[in-house]
Amino acid sequence: MNAKKLIYDRFIAPLKKPRASYIGIEIEMPVVNLSSKKTDKSVSIAAVHKAMEHFGFTPHKFDDEGVCHEAVCDDTGDVFSFDCSYNNFEISLGRVRTLHEAQARFRDYVSFINGELNRSKHTLTGLGVNPNYKINDYNYVPSPRYRMLEGYLKKCKIWDGRFHPYFGYGTFSSASQVQLDVTEENLCKTIEAFSLVEPLKAVLFANSYLPDIPELLCVRDYFWEQSPHGINPKNVGFFEPLPKTVGEITEYLSKASIFCTERGGKYLFFYPIPFDEYLERDIVEAEYYDGEYHACSFAPKAEDIAYLRTYKQTDLTSRGTLEFRSACTQPLGEAMTVAAFHLGLMAQTEELIALLKNSSIYQTNEKPAQFRQKMNRADFLSYVDEDELKALLNDVLQLCKEGLKKRGYSEEIYLSPLFERARTLTSPSGYLLQNEIKEVILEYAKL
Repeated sequence: MNAKKLIYDRFIAPLKKPRASYIGIEIEMPVVNLSSKKTDKSVSIAAVHKAMEHFGFTPHKFDDEGVCHEAVCDDTGDVFSFDCSYNNFEISLGRVRTLHEAQARFRDYVSFINGELNRSKHTLTGLGVNPNYKINDYNYVPSPRYRMLEGYLKKCKIWDGRFHPYFGYGTFSSASQVQLDVTEENLCKTIEAFSLVEPLKAVLFANSYLPDIPELLCVRDYFWEQSPHGINPKNVGFFEPLPKTVGEITEYLSKASIFCTERGGKYLFFYPIPFDEYLERDIVEAEYYDGEYHACSFAPKAEDIAYLRTYKQTDLTSRGTLEFRSACTQPLGEAMTVAAFHLGLMAQTEELIALLKNSSIYQTNEKPAQFRQKMNRADFLSYVDEDELKALLNDVLQLCKEGLKKRGYSEEIYLSPLFERARTLTSPSGYLLQNEIKEVILEYAKL
């Protein structure tokens, strides 16, 4: 079994297929109990099920107790799902051509669901960390895939490593992700451009404040990189070094780790193994859940590449897209800012690279990963000149605006909140720290 050939066929070959420049958007939102109590999962389930019925969604996946936790709209391809737990609701929009389509459907869905939730003093809101995370249940959705993921992340208690204690972070952290088509020819330049801009994205989009770690405005990176997902650095964070060729990307991904697969209808998980090494193993020791966790062993096979998954800031998927994963959920009235930012810069990668490399802020030869760590911090202004940062953010947003204008759909309107954040250097997390949490929950829930 040739690891690089399998990687190429799964991740690179799709880039050669003609596609029609669609946009894929996924937005996770915490379900918050406004009475400062833990989220009542019966309330969240009832509200989403009512929405499924109202919008004509077809039940697709059920948990071990018979509760539908994922449903699909056959007309649009939109998906309602609970991500990891019944405290975290996700809307995955089917492929759209414009942000206006995405915005219209998103607003309709959230408006209806919040109407239902509000009757029981709950709400969806635009925060990257559920403010009631300390009192909420950490229970993962009781389904085979999530039982596997829960068991895997709980290994932070057993395996050696510098792990954080939040094995349940999937139940209370929420992200805003966008997928955009990419070609083989522009793959490396696109990864470079968006890797370089990551530190600035921290300033614009930080919205996962965890009071336990007050020095961070964006705890999202920490959650992923310091969990079992980050045992192999090639599975998380940045491509380092930045790839110059498709061959280098193939080589890189062949050394990313696989940690789960399926056998006999059961999800198995195991200590992560670099994929090229995995294929050379005769036997892998694993575990699976069947009422409780059981030990087992199995033989690797080539088809297991379907379960090789990385969680990088800029992630290459098997669908011929790049998935941008580092942004937290945004205030719901500004939900399209993440997609607008990436969409506008997607056709401006050469200009973006030149702009950033010529900026004095980027003259330290610091790697993007290290720079982003600093810009995730509450004291990020101690590392850069305030006026220079404002100017650079504005230049990047102007470049983004030009890219959106070229599309001809007037989508640049979704950038307005980002220009204000750049002017004040205040991210949603920064605003949160200046105001009462109860007020922010309600404000960030507004459409």
